Amino acid sequence: VWSGLDGIHLHTLVGHTSNVLALASSCDKVYSGSNDTTIRVWSVTDGAHLKTLNGHTAVVCALAVGPNGNLFSGSVDGTVREWHRNDGTHLQTLQSGTAGVNSLAVGQDGRLFVRGYCGSVLVWRSMDSASRCIVDPNICLRPNPMCLSAGGTLYTERLIHDVKGGEDDAEGVICIW
Repeated sequence: VWSGLDGIHLHTLVGHTSNVLALASSCDKVYSGSNDTTIRVWSVTDGAHLKTLNGHTAVVCALAVGPNGNLFSGSVDGTVREWHRNDGTHLQTLQSGTAGVNSLAVGQDGRLFVRGYCGSVLVWRSMDSASRCIVDPNICLRPNPMCLSAGGTLYTERLIHDVKGGEDDAEGVICIW
């Protein structure tokens, strides 16, 4: 953990047994998701390990904090889990219906955007499986795109591939929805 004011190293967070693939933060906590299938909760103040969240059965590769402070985690197991902001209690599991979740974001209005490895972006208007809708199943051709929401706007990365002489050149494009 580094200070945003002067770049001084503050803490090193040690505890996962494999690579860390996702990070998210709230005002007083940092969350890390790992290949070890866990999420660890850390104190911003002193770097102390506060809790380990278990429940995913595969790599945790996406984390986002909602406007209410709850944590959302996405995994290669195809699920999105919601965790309570104060005590880390597991609140619910949403089935993405995709081969795995590789990025997610929560809008200020509470909509949950989920990007799957299969190429689709799903949006939940409320936190139940019945409210899910598909934005566009072909939004991105790249296996590891990013998506985020700022003020209710969805941004996704799309790579356009052009094969020339047997080589694969990619041009990055940002799609705004």
